[in-house]
Amino acid sequence: MKEIACAISGKASTYTFPIATIDPRLTDLSLRSFGDDLASGGPVPGGGSAAAYAGMLGAALAGMVGRIAARKAEPGSHDAFIAETDELRAEFLALVDEDANAFAEVAVALKLPKSDEREAGIRSAQLQIALGNASRVPLRMAAACRRLLDLCERGLELASRSVISDIGVGALLAEAALRGAALNVMVNLASLTDSTQVKTLSEELDRSLEGAGEQRRRITDFVESRVAR
Repeated sequence: MKEIACAISGKASTYTFPIATIDPRLTDLSLRSFGDDLASGGPVPGGGSAAAYAGMLGAALAGMVGRIAARKAEPGSHDAFIAETDELRAEFLALVDEDANAFAEVAVALKLPKSDEREAGIRSAQLQIALGNASRVPLRMAAACRRLLDLCERGLELASRSVISDIGVGALLAEAALRGAALNVMVNLASLTDSTQVKTLSEELDRSLEGAGEQRRRITDFVESRVAR
């Protein structure tokens, strides 16, 4: 359980509410089951979890390229690259569930009673907390996507012609995940009332987005130059 304190008419009120969690965890589902849940009419999983999953697939492809390159390289020369891809893959996987749980908390807040001033104040306060949390999860995702784009660009030097297209796909997935994460940040920020928080989170998002399209194009242009018919 969580507790929030809300001051209404000069009096402090405390309301206890449950932490929303998705059970079973999305990351424990099969690919088919995850797709079925995504296609259902339920609110979760949604675009945020799908974006995180796309990022995980992109990181996995970058890791594959690194491991294939390592077979013909000096022992240990690509270990750092591979370790970074594995760390990102784990981060994206965790974000699949974290995004769903963050949205579920928004849904819990929306369902809180608001029949009087006290209840309406508690609901509003909790909704703002939930929206802030729901903005920060995809914001972390966006930052992870830029790190993945950086890895994919570095991976161009490692990829043989047989797997150069895979690093290109990884970059495309990274950008798709980034754009998806950005949309989820923006939709939550639109309902936040704290202008200072909105400005801070917006600036952080802008840093992740700046130059991302150009970086992805550099990667895919290079890939296409290597595989052109």
